[in-house]
Amino acid sequence: MKINSKNSAGTITYFLGAYSICNVFNRTSVSTTVPLENLPIVIVQPGSKLSHAINLGCSAFIIEENVAFWFFDEFILAHDRAEYRTSIKYLVIVIHSTEHYQTAVLEGIQKHPIMEEVPNMLLVVQKNAVFELLTHGYVGSGPKALQYQILDVYDARNDSFLYESDLFPDKLDNLMGKTSKVASFEVIPWVMPQQAADGNVRYRNQSYTLNGMDGYLLIEFCMRFNCTWELQVDQKNLYGKVFDNGTGNGMFGALLHREVDFAIGAVGPYFSTFKFFSITHPLQWVGVTCLVPRPGLVPYWKLIFVIFSKTVWFVLGVTFITTSVCLHISHKSTTNSQTYEFSSIIFKVFRSLVLASSDLPRNSAALAIMVASHLMFTIIVGNTYIGKIHSILAFPPYQDPISTVTELARNGIQVNAEHAAWMYSMDLSENRQDKIILSNFHVVPAERLSTLMNKGHEATMIAVLENGHSMVGRWINTHNVEQYRILSEPLYYEFEAGYATKTWPLLDRFSYYTSWIRDACLFQYVELIEVNRYMDFWVQLSIEHSKDRPHSQLKNMKVEEISGGLMILGIGLLISVVVFLVEIGIHTKN
Repeated sequence: MKINSKNSAGTITYFLGAYSICNVFNRTSVSTTVPLENLPIVIVQPGSKLSHAINLGCSAFIIEENVAFWFFDEFILAHDRAEYRTSIKYLVIVIHSTEHYQTAVLEGIQKHPIMEEVPNMLLVVQKNAVFELLTHGYVGSGPKALQYQILDVYDARNDSFLYESDLFPDKLDNLMGKTSKVASFEVIPWVMPQQAADGNVRYRNQSYTLNGMDGYLLIEFCMRFNCTWELQVDQKNLYGKVFDNGTGNGMFGALLHREVDFAIGAVGPYFSTFKFFSITHPLQWVGVTCLVPRPGLVPYWKLIFVIFSKTVWFVLGVTFITTSVCLHISHKSTTNSQTYEFSSIIFKVFRSLVLASSDLPRNSAALAIMVASHLMFTIIVGNTYIGKIHSILAFPPYQDPISTVTELARNGIQVNAEHAAWMYSMDLSENRQDKIILSNFHVVPAERLSTLMNKGHEATMIAVLENGHSMVGRWINTHNVEQYRILSEPLYYEFEAGYATKTWPLLDRFSYYTSWIRDACLFQYVELIEVNRYMDFWVQLSIEHSKDRPHSQLKNMKVEEISGGLMILGIGLLISVVVFLVEIGIHTKN
């Protein structure tokens, strides 16, 4: 039949860029399959797994009439199971039946949900020696989008087309108000729904527009391609999650159940969700980091100890004990041991350590040299200690800050966020410090975050936008932001993306259009506008300067500043009282 050769020619003309072409027919049927030579053909029959054929790269399908409805029923399920993804698909359906049965087949195809999924559909309807080439409108809304249109008529007797039309016209350039469903939620500064009389978004049967960086993309996309959005919001579950039993909630759940066609809203291309959906080209760079509690001043009672390191204190202790023992041995061998008790020697050595006056022995040259060297040592160490005390009181020291990811893991501080999606990108990390941070991470409902962040005891997740601004929740405000500082490096960074079902035909158009916006640097302009409009300027400024050290000012000495000395004095008095009571008890007993 000549239609065989025309099918082959049409296949080469329109499907040359396809990895492979699926020829769907029943083995027992009389088919008009295209010749197999020189074409990447995959044979698909009822009972075989269509998803396997799709994984071989099938994006064009030539379908016989008697398996058409089996194919339509399997189309969405097979694509959801398949790994191969392409948003542009072509269907060629060859119909041989006549009269009433042919009409019934055409009406059945017209009512099938697949008509909303595939704009590039060609029906080859045989009427004797003439073949009508039909398609559906697709664009617009309601029954008009499903009406058949005659593209061309092929006459097999003279091997000619009546109109010489394009058999797969571009229906996506002007969608004529067609509605696509999108899932998102309010997340500043990405998506902020706002009621508007002339908006091209329908939400709760009312007209809305979308502000924010992602809202701008959605609005501009529909202005360019003449479409509308039907918005679905799940503010409780936010991003949501896909569960092991094949269900989900939130934004991902709505897309998984095909309640919507598209989902967007400050979300990255996560590995755990990739197998269920198709993903757009990267939209914007986003760095994910933390606000951590600011380091506080070192408590004043610790100042007398932190001046020297543990090693220095150990050396001083060894020196004190060694000198005391040497003096005791020397005095014991040269004088009356009853005159020089070991306790009196200890107090003499201690006097030298606190820079009090001390006697220089004259009865032994070796002892005099040892005592002189010890006094020189204590003078140097004592004056160093005094100098450090003065500098610390002038410039109070702070506790060690949490500046890096390594320090965040080592500190063991709790990290919180409003949703577990903040950690999806680290789920599969084998890095030890990432695992520690994940173990310290917990999700806190938004209504509790304000109270928690006012305490300043936990770290919280934030995002750094591509042009330098910080994305923080409403629980970070001008009052509590001063308790936090931003890490000097991100936990990780990723590129924001949009998610779609594996059969949404507008995915490539959305990716290309957003790429043009990104290349024109419009994201920088939109980010600046939306941050200034919806986010607190002083919060942004405080985060930007959160790593600055506060200025030291002259101030009067407070009791806290001598708390270390008071503590030592109190301990000494307490010990002396205890010893005094013991001595009284012993004296009374004797």
